[in-house]
Amino acid sequence: MFHCTTGKDRTGWAAASTLLLLGVNTDDMFADYLLTNDQLLPALQPLLDQFRSNGGDPELLMPVVGVQKEYLQGALDEMHKRYQTIDGYFSQGLRLDAATIGKLRAKLTESS
Repeated sequence: MFHCTTGKDRTGWAAASTLLLLGVNTDDMFADYLLTNDQLLPALQPLLDQFRSNGGDPELLMPVVGVQKEYLQGALDEMHKRYQTIDGYFSQGLRLDAATIGKLRAKLTESS
């Protein structure tokens, strides 16, 4: 398990990259990432309401508290530029050996 306060930036990347490593297709990975807007934003509504009541425009906070597909796409583009594949990212970028990557896949997926 991993988590952080809002779970959308570093944690969002950790979740997305792990899903890709496990073979989840890109569309499903993006859909999971974008759930942040459905699940986190309602929890932050009191903060947005207070910001509005103090004269602020809540839309100004959206880049900080919400997510957009483009945010994650930028991270994926950089990962592909540097490491070509998700396996390259885990092996070269994170310096995990093949045995460790295999163990992750085995622990985090169900056998069919």
